[in-house]
Formats: sequence, structure tokens, C-alpha cells
Amino acid sequence: MRISIITPSFQQAAYLEECIASVNDQGADVEHIVADGGSTDGSKAIIERNADKFTWWCCEKDKGQSEAINKGLAHVTGDVFTWVNSDDALLPNALVRVQEVFSA
Repeated sequence: MRISIITPSFQQAAYLEECIASVNDQGADVEHIVADGGSTDGSKAIIERNADKFTWWCCEKDKGQSEAINKGLAHVTGDVFTWVNSDDALLPNALVRVQEVFSA
């Protein structure tokens, strides 16, 4: 079972790297999608540096978090999806537990 994680972001460069790592290090079948609203704080460089970890990403002006999530939803392929804001981080193996629960 694949989990799709969408990360909406805007001007969150200080937190973005930790968020990306927390999703990437889950040890589960996860696709990560990042939709940045056109940040000017260095977020785009962080996203580009980590582009190989994403199924899809964009850095373009949007109308806020809901539009960013909807952009991401257009690209998900997982059986389950959620979003993790760019200033949040997942606990280790959190998504392994989610997979176990949904598989049961």
C-alpha cells in the first residue's frame, strides 16, 4: 500500500529540509509531493536540491494552502493520502504504522 504525502509550503525554508527528511526517512512506500506557493526565502533551492525525493513538485504562485493541496492531489497515486505542512515533521516510522492499520 502506497501513501501519498502532499506538503504545501510558502516561505518555510527554515523548516522545509527537516520536513522533507522526515517524510523521506519513513521506511514505508511513500510518494512525496511538494507544492510551494512561490517562496522567495530560499525554499525553491531546497526543493530543487531534494527533487529526486519527490514524485512531483512545483514552485509557483498560488492562492494559499488549499490550492497547493489541490495541486498536489492532481498528482497522487497512493491508496491513502494526507498532507504534512512544511513546518511539521513526521515521527520515525509513523507511516509504517499507518500502513499497518490500513492494511488490517
